[in-house]
Amino acid sequence: MRRVGVLISDAKLLFELIEALRSEGIPFELENPKAPSRDIEILLTTETDKPVGDYGKPIICSLETIHRCVKEAKAVLRYKGKIKSLIIGIDPGSTPGIAVLADHLVIDSAAVESPEEVVGLVSDFTKVYPSDQVLVRIGNGDRTVRNRIFNSIWDLGIPIEIVDESNTSTKSNQKDIDAAIEIALTSGYRPVKKQPVTPSEGEIADIQRKSRIGSNGELTISRSLAGSVAKGEISMEKAIERQKCSKKNGKNGDQASNST
Repeated sequence: MRRVGVLISDAKLLFELIEALRSEGIPFELENPKAPSRDIEILLTTETDKPVGDYGKPIICSLETIHRCVKEAKAVLRYKGKIKSLIIGIDPGSTPGIAVLADHLVIDSAAVESPEEVVGLVSDFTKVYPSDQVLVRIGNGDRTVRNRIFNSIWDLGIPIEIVDESNTSTKSNQKDIDAAIEIALTSGYRPVKKQPVTPSEGEIADIQRKSRIGSNGELTISRSLAGSVAKGEISMEKAIERQKCSKKNGKNGDQASNST
């Protein structure tokens, strides 16, 4: 049976890592720093704690990389060798869902709070799950968000397909992840350049509506600021702050936006 060893002297890092391992259901053993086991498959450690010699595959951890370390350990436990085909499916939206398939088997998934978080996870997944071929598939449902995600992943140099997600269906209360799995399993077309990010009139109007809610009815952000929010250039909170400042200075939101 493959085993995971943990050799970390930092108390806070050790505690956080143990909690993460337990939440993922990964069995582990705390190693003796003076005599770590040589028959372990993986050793979660730090650059400072890492022993000299062959003590399994070392995965260097820190407080900032705990999630990635645990995912990598999980991947090594599942896959002794390299994966042939890694497909990452993405359901675009305000809270995108992501699914990872290794040789057509779902091995990981995630839901993020914003489109801007997707590219970092895609990059991490390709490192955690080394493979011969990588392909990203994005659903075509939310064009503006889809193209924002597409353009950020394009810079990673990974092949990307856009998939017709009209036939995707949800199977549980994790609808974004379910849709991402369906997208990953569906062939699409492969654009040859970055995609234009052009919010529709309806999207701009909806963002303006949300700005009234976000400001407790105090104001409505300008069309220009709403467009910047839709493109992911600024957050809703920042747009509301700018509108408030322009209001105090006697400018409209468009003037404030153009002056920054």
